[in-house]
Amino acid sequence: MLNVVGKYFQFCDAKDWDGMRSLWADVVTVDYAGVFPLEGQVEAETLKRTLAEVVGPIPLTQHMVTSPVVTVDGDTATVRFHLQALHHHPGLGDDERSTDWTLYARDVIGLDRKPRRWKVSSEELTLVHQTGNRDIVSDLTRLATGRS
Repeated sequence: MLNVVGKYFQFCDAKDWDGMRSLWADVVTVDYAGVFPLEGQVEAETLKRTLAEVVGPIPLTQHMVTSPVVTVDGDTATVRFHLQALHHHPGLGDDERSTDWTLYARDVIGLDRKPRRWKVSSEELTLVHQTGNRDIVSDLTRLATGRS
């Protein structure tokens, strides 16, 4: 189960959307505390497409997972951990207040045992703190479209 969580964020940082898709159940229940534009039950293909659109344009992301605690109950499991997620785009200026956004959170990933592997069935993010450019996603949209 910890390998699934590790792969989840390694695939995200590598922009390997097919790899991420391979870890999800067909429908994933998500609550991203308002930092990502999806909530509720989401089809995995929609999650994959939206992740590619939102995170894909950010050339450097680094997700760090600490203090994981795993609970298993039959064919379901929960992994609770702390998350630090750095997002960096040098095209937004010379000041890290505009080029960087770091969020600190508590995260809970639910998993279901499927034949031969565990699949992510839910994710709930609880935002603890943010630093830097909280508008980096909308700033990148403006940069890409040439709007100011």
